[in-house]
Amino acid sequence: MRGGRMLIIVGVLVLLGAAVIGGIMLMRGRAEPPPPPPGEGTEVYIPPEDLTEIVVAAQSVIPLGTRITRDAVKMDGWPKDAVPDGALTSIEEALGRIAREDIPLDTPIVGVMLTERLPDLAATSSDAALRIPEGMVAYALPVGRYSSVAWALQPGDHVDVLVSMLLVDIDEEFQTVLPNAIGCTPAEEEERCIGLYGRMEVLPTGQAVLIVPGEQTQRPRLVTQLTVQDVVVLHLGDWPSAQGALSDEAEEAAAEEGTSEREKTEPLTLIVTPQDAMVLKYAEEIGASIDLILRSAQDRDKGTVTTESVTLQYVFDRFSIELPPKLPYGITPPAQSLRHNSEEGRLGTGSERLPEEVIMIEGQ
Repeated sequence: MRGGRMLIIVGVLVLLGAAVIGGIMLMRGRAEPPPPPPGEGTEVYIPPEDLTEIVVAAQSVIPLGTRITRDAVKMDGWPKDAVPDGALTSIEEALGRIAREDIPLDTPIVGVMLTERLPDLAATSSDAALRIPEGMVAYALPVGRYSSVAWALQPGDHVDVLVSMLLVDIDEEFQTVLPNAIGCTPAEEEERCIGLYGRMEVLPTGQAVLIVPGEQTQRPRLVTQLTVQDVVVLHLGDWPSAQGALSDEAEEAAAEEGTSEREKTEPLTLIVTPQDAMVLKYAEEIGASIDLILRSAQDRDKGTVTTESVTLQYVFDRFSIELPPKLPYGITPPAQSLRHNSEEGRLGTGSERLPEEVIMIEGQ
């Protein structure tokens, strides 16, 4: 009996052990899913001998017109059968060249994506437009020898703009230069009166007279102020043609022109804000005198400075200039003009030059 019970107990233990082992195996099978097929969540191992090192974009995007620098690209391994035709295999092949299109991150760089000449981008943007920062515009104005710091200005220089204007008094309603002409319609028995508007004064003799201007036109008053500031010179002279390099004959002609006398005025292109462009346009349209002054290389990007408008009164007050008294004697011959200490004078209204002598005769 005891032997039979022992056999029964051993059999039960064996069955229980087998059930436990079977349950454990079943749970393991459910916890570990079968490995995914290649391409779905796992990387396929590619032997190094099947990879090719090519140049790819290292930035989030390389914008159109950007000149490629070393930090803009990187080397990356690509499967040989997936390398696009014309892909660059050396970073040196890309350095210094210009992107002809936007190149996204990790995109293989193909030779046709880059160019060495800006005119090749004419279909998408001009040479000038590629050099203008976002939010800015280019504005061209004529400059002369003296208004351009004796032709010293070069692309990249920072300049300020001086503007001089001549002001006159005008009739607010008529918007005409004073003095006004007068005309009166008296009683029928009297004659009609006409003339210039003046002021009534009483002479020492007691006689009342009408004082009218001795000059038929009003003498304008000059004012000079520093206006647009810290702008960058984009280009001096005409922009080159988008046709590309000059022919040999054209290059020889350009060389000959360079040795001849320079033009009196040349176009100068500045990078300004849209609002400053309108200021320059307004100054040109009203015939103001425009001069550019060159900033020091240490003063670039230091912003604007506050200046005080310069008038005749400002000059007299600042430098303590006294008005000469009227004396019973004078020099001979009388000094009736001032001569510039230059051969050509200064750039005058608009792009015209003032005469060599500026007449300043008192009373005229």
